[in-house]
Amino acid sequence: MNEKEKLEWQKENEERRKNNENYFEVLSLAKKEQKQEHTAPTDCFLSCQHINKIYSNRIQAVTDFSLDVKDGEFIVLVGPSGCGKSTTLRMIAGLEDITSGDLYIDGKYANKLEPKERHVAMVFQSYALYPHMSVYENMAFGLKGSKEAVEVDGHIEMRRLTREEIDGRIQAAAKALQITEYLNRKPTQLSGGQCQRVALGRAYVRNAKVFLLDEPLSNLDAKLRIQMRSELVRLHDDLKNTMIYVTHDQTEAMTMADRIVILKLGKIQQIGTPIEVYDHPANLFVATFIGSPTTNVIEALYRNGKISLGDSQITLSPEQQEKIEAFYPAEIEAHKAHLAKLEAEPRYKDKKQTKLAKSYQKELVREKELIQAFETLNGKEEKPILFGIRPENLSSISDSKRLSDPLKVKIEAAELLGADYYLHFSLQEKDWCAKVPADRLYHIGDEVVLKMDLEKIHLFDTITEKSIF
Repeated sequence: MNEKEKLEWQKENEERRKNNENYFEVLSLAKKEQKQEHTAPTDCFLSCQHINKIYSNRIQAVTDFSLDVKDGEFIVLVGPSGCGKSTTLRMIAGLEDITSGDLYIDGKYANKLEPKERHVAMVFQSYALYPHMSVYENMAFGLKGSKEAVEVDGHIEMRRLTREEIDGRIQAAAKALQITEYLNRKPTQLSGGQCQRVALGRAYVRNAKVFLLDEPLSNLDAKLRIQMRSELVRLHDDLKNTMIYVTHDQTEAMTMADRIVILKLGKIQQIGTPIEVYDHPANLFVATFIGSPTTNVIEALYRNGKISLGDSQITLSPEQQEKIEAFYPAEIEAHKAHLAKLEAEPRYKDKKQTKLAKSYQKELVREKELIQAFETLNGKEEKPILFGIRPENLSSISDSKRLSDPLKVKIEAAELLGADYYLHFSLQEKDWCAKVPADRLYHIGDEVVLKMDLEKIHLFDTITEKSIF
């Protein structure tokens, strides 16, 4: 075994050890939760409380996922591939077991409920239509033989739906989704958009309380995706059902959601309305993930109310200066409070409580390191920060009252999008982009003068990448 192979072997062993420790800690937490009383929250329709998912190979897909969804709300889970959004959806549907944490649907503890008992309907990315059945038969398949609660003579009974009731639901769904004329066709005779409508119709007829949609538009072309987006929003408005929609496309999230949940590596980064996550990102990841083109980011220095970007300087407003001066003391206090809470409530790895859990020890060390780093930075007059601005706030034309000094740049690429240009250039060896009106032609090598809208800039901490403002 050479030196490189030895290092890789040691790295794999260390990763395996960490995964095993985390796995057994989460299992221990799950055992404690089973003994506790499960009381459903009253102010929401669906509630995920501290949900974790670890697979048998010890890989953790979802970490401490907590979300309360109101009745009739349209929630979008968005994030890059592998962030745990589809796994979360499958746990809500009952297709994946929850390792630890609590799930409540319509006031009921749902962790142990079978999928059919959860009153949810799931629409998959691949449509999952039976090719040998007609559209009508596909939509009716899940209803035949299934029992539903029906009120008879003042009390609830479980009985099968009649043929007339099934037909009524299918006709109503077909009318709402505009697929009545396709009911006798086979899936092979339909376009991608029509197949997607049928898949939605199959969920529609179940009268489900929650609709779960796992990237249902990813197989469609761009024009049809735009059309189906508006149709889904209209369908939600008509049905008033709770919908949870998974996508990796931030445009879909921004245009469809009541609230967006942004995930990264199985952890929630921010929950908010589309305008909240766009205008006030919680951290650098959210700022660069939401919005197209992505937010321009560069390292900068803050001192005495001014930001230095290489040779140029930007003067912050009094309100912005107050926020950056208050940020570091607030972070120090928050981490000290969290450290005190950790020390007051130690976590052990054994029943006799003689050995502290590894994750607990690491969390203590991490909190102490953060406190020391913030205290060191707070004591300095000149503080390193990350400066960000969206391409549309970097232009030759702006209505803002506060603009930066002119920034002369050389165009390295110019993308015409009809009404706008995306101009790419370098600033301190970083690739930047500006979105400007297409009121003239731009070419590679042209020099342009741009100004920043200083009311729309973003500053991020270099230690945690949290947003300062």
